[in-house]
Amino acid sequence: MSNVNSAQNAVNTNTSRITGMYSGLDIDALVKSMASPQQAKIDKAYQSQTRQTWLKEALTSIRGDINTFVNTYLSADAAGSLFRTSTYYSYKVTALSSSPAVSLSATASAVPGRYSVQVQQLAKNASAESAGRISKDGTEISASNTATLGELSFANALEFDDKGQISFAINGKTFTFSRDTSLQTFLNTINNDPDAKVTMKYSRLTDSFTITSDVDGENGSVLIRNISGNAFGENSAFQIGEGLYKNGQDAVVTVNGVELRRSSNTFTVDGVTFNLLDETSEPLTFVVERDYSATVDAVKSFVEAYNTLTEKLKALLNEKDESRNYPPLTEAQRKELSEKEIEAWEEKAKSGLLRNNPMLRTLLNTLRSAFFTTLGGTGLNMSSIGLTTAGYYEENAGQLVLDEEKLRKALEKNGDQVVQMFLGGAGSEKGLVTLFRDAFSQARKSIVSSLDTISEKIGDYGDLIVRLEEQYDEISERYYNKFSAMETALARLNSQASFISQLFA
Repeated sequence: MSNVNSAQNAVNTNTSRITGMYSGLDIDALVKSMASPQQAKIDKAYQSQTRQTWLKEALTSIRGDINTFVNTYLSADAAGSLFRTSTYYSYKVTALSSSPAVSLSATASAVPGRYSVQVQQLAKNASAESAGRISKDGTEISASNTATLGELSFANALEFDDKGQISFAINGKTFTFSRDTSLQTFLNTINNDPDAKVTMKYSRLTDSFTITSDVDGENGSVLIRNISGNAFGENSAFQIGEGLYKNGQDAVVTVNGVELRRSSNTFTVDGVTFNLLDETSEPLTFVVERDYSATVDAVKSFVEAYNTLTEKLKALLNEKDESRNYPPLTEAQRKELSEKEIEAWEEKAKSGLLRNNPMLRTLLNTLRSAFFTTLGGTGLNMSSIGLTTAGYYEENAGQLVLDEEKLRKALEKNGDQVVQMFLGGAGSEKGLVTLFRDAFSQARKSIVSSLDTISEKIGDYGDLIVRLEEQYDEISERYYNKFSAMETALARLNSQASFISQLFA
């Protein structure tokens, strides 16, 4: 638009031009009128460029819609995607015993059945703890972790060596800190060290330090050795003695009569994840079974998104093209209209951008045909499991319709076959998801190629506009020069007439 503006304003750029002082003519208006054929060429090029820009925006928007659909329903990463095996092999856990001591969750590889769980012992990691409250006043050593070690108020004062440092080793890793080290830096340094393999915390509630092994269960340990200062040891500031702390333990739990020992309170057996929270005095009972509703819900969501996307594409393909009567507005035209008038005009000007677009037409036809294709080597199409299209005379004609009950029964009767129809068979027989991925992949490639071509056209129109503007300036300058010569001649004649008039006076 700025290119057009510069052409339209070129008439005002030469301050040395002579206006119609002697002729009385509106020379600017005359020049503008005489150069109007050239301005028309600029406007036409600008309108063509704008139309291509709108087309680029429309295709970019469609590409975004396609990417969203693919990433949500046809990718390996998104939860509920029809590309994930877990979407079809979902399981639910029902607790027959009401107790917060144990919770179970099932993965896609879960073994259905009844699970009896009794917890004899929870797992805990080896740890070393302060013998009591460590602050001088029995409340807390500091109100903030930004306080330095030298500022902390211990009951047993923290002593530093002649270098103003404390030094100690945890699990063989030596640490050295100065009195200017903040409490937070002190803790972070220990906790982030890969060799020490411990987590050290200060609790303001209990006013104590705890050092816990990062190695789960009875295999973990905490070995402390003081080197300089009195952070650890007898009468230490931290009130944690030196030595080996090997007080961790494994969880002991009986599942269906089989005793299990695990280093963590969370573990997975037969695709079922156990989370132990407390010991139990008697067995707790859980039932793990297929959750067909999760699969049905995933397919339902897919159908709804598919209908939304395809209806949008169909609307664009069939949109009435009114752009011939409503070309893009030039800057001069926009100045004459209100915002509301501009909005109404451009709505019509942008119509029909993707009418009968072959890329979108091919995509829709390919997607539609996939539902009537025998899938995954099963010899069946989607109608056999409850996925059909609405009839021609129905309100939602052409849209997918899901019979949830029919799909549920198909899953219960032959779930593996349903999975095969979506994901494909062992050989080269493709499932619905594979056919969809192929169709969208081809559509995205075509759109990218088309966008590249459109971008080139936009650039070409930009170059054309620049050339036309230069020609406009040249044409305007020629006309101004001619009118300038005329004004100069009239000025001489006027001067001569005045001189002659004075002679006869």
